[in-house]
Amino acid sequence: MKAFKRILVGLKEKDHAAELAELACRLAARGARLWLVHVVDLPAATPLDAEVPGLDAQTKAIVGAAARVVRRHRLKPSPLVLRARFAGQALVEELKEKRIELAVVGYHRKRTLEEILLGTTHQYLARHAPCRLLVSIAPAA
Repeated sequence: MKAFKRILVGLKEKDHAAELAELACRLAARGARLWLVHVVDLPAATPLDAEVPGLDAQTKAIVGAAARVVRRHRLKPSPLVLRARFAGQALVEELKEKRIELAVVGYHRKRTLEEILLGTTHQYLARHAPCRLLVSIAPAA
């Protein structure tokens, strides 16, 4: 299997951040760069630059957990926080802009009403990602 130089790790929850980062590091080439991306989904009525209480601490915890794993593998983490209405579109834009070779994302199994009606981030990425996509699905509880 090919080792990748440009990897994006999509982070949603702190519980899975380290696991996804570890998976990405195992697939990374020596000297690879890993973008650790957390997308903050905001409702349509909320401005993208709105202050959200507790968001900074939560985001730092999620990205920090992944960054520690990446540094332990002696790779360079590039943390990135995006605010968007739909995470899939924001991630695809980043994949294209950064010329990513591999995107690593998790799947959480808990579907919201919005996901049922509009589709999931994973479905969007599967249709539109300009690179390889690796989806890690945790075992059912």
